[in-house]
Amino acid sequence: MLSIERTHAAVVACFASPQALDTLPGQSGTHQCRVASDELLLIAPPALLGETERSTAEHFATAEPTALVLDQSDGWSAFTLRGDEADSVFARLSTVPLPARRPAFVQGAVAGGSAKIIVLEGCMHVFVPSTLRHHLAARLQDVCGGRPVIPAAEIAFVSDPATPPFQASAATPARR
Repeated sequence: MLSIERTHAAVVACFASPQALDTLPGQSGTHQCRVASDELLLIAPPALLGETERSTAEHFATAEPTALVLDQSDGWSAFTLRGDEADSVFARLSTVPLPARRPAFVQGAVAGGSAKIIVLEGCMHVFVPSTLRHHLAARLQDVCGGRPVIPAAEIAFVSDPATPPFQASAATPARR
């Protein structure tokens, strides 16, 4: 059975040299998603925003003082797809290949717009710029045959604390 939730997450963008980004320690409950060699997104439950931002800024204060750490939570909207139909629904929205090995992070066009996707066992989190939220919701409704699958209210993003950092690689291509 398919479940689609609108989720709200803390999204912190880090811009620094590849070497400085490589030294950022993992934080419990936070996904590290490498967008480009000099850009990293930290995605966490909303309750962890302050701690994520503070500890990241403290790290870069010594590792690379010119690094930029920005809260971009309001700039992203997320949809969480769960269940045995999640992969097939995603395939009707995008040609971005989903890796068999999970967890993974991929990027690319979803429903005609730019997206970041965290792929886990049993679910995937699709992040789109907030300006595309209604468009993606409508496209999800279309591919689900009009079934009422998207709730009106958002829920808090839930993270798997055991998830390792994600690096863009051949298996999880970075596409801008």
